[in-house]
Amino acid sequence: MENIKPEIVTSVRFLGKWLNNVAYHAAKREIKEGSPNYHEKIREQKAKVLIELESAAFAAKSGDALVAQVVTRAGRLSGMDAPSESDVFMEATMNGELKLSQAQNLIIAFSRLKSNKASENESVAQNENEGKEELDIV
Repeated sequence: MENIKPEIVTSVRFLGKWLNNVAYHAAKREIKEGSPNYHEKIREQKAKVLIELESAAFAAKSGDALVAQVVTRAGRLSGMDAPSESDVFMEATMNGELKLSQAQNLIIAFSRLKSNKASENESVAQNENEGKEELDIV
């Protein structure tokens, strides 16, 4: 067991959600609305941004470098600050309470967590596609 305090996990969850949101909005700025395969292209571009953030995380040699590199890169991409709720994770990472590898794994895992809104949108799109398939069959 890693024995990571629940408040640290909750805090990194906020940071991961923000990183996922940053990646989505950065991707959306790159892809013109109405272009062919719009949603697929956004997903691909979002994945590229997340990979870039993951690379920054894995390249970090210390906890403070991890936080600085990932948050700074995401901040530049979005023009936004990290959520204040992520401060507990940042402090634990920077003061050595978390091992670097733990912090890297947490930030990467939570940055890939789909938001409820994204899940709802995908379900709606999937239902619409299934409806179209049913019409094609009939």
